[in-house]
Amino acid sequence: MSIPLEGTHQHAKSGKVYSYRAEYRTQDGNVVWNASVLQDGELRLQPGGTVAAQTPAADAIAESVVVDAVVRAIDAFDDGEPGL
Repeated sequence: MSIPLEGTHQHAKSGKVYSYRAEYRTQDGNVVWNASVLQDGELRLQPGGTVAAQTPAADAIAESVVVDAVVRAIDAFDDGEPGL
């Protein structure tokens, strides 16, 4: 069963505000996630992946792992945008 997660992130350099909707689940001690990231109402990116948490406590840390992964994906995307 996937767990939904929503949030926002403001890029430090550009000041752009992104919103995201993510879903995640834990599987065999790992966190499997995917997200849709919007900026000004337009879909900008759809990152996802598996984080090898390698711990039976993956359920306890999963939300933080996903937020960190989404923020890293947003920052990498925005850092690559022209004009920065």
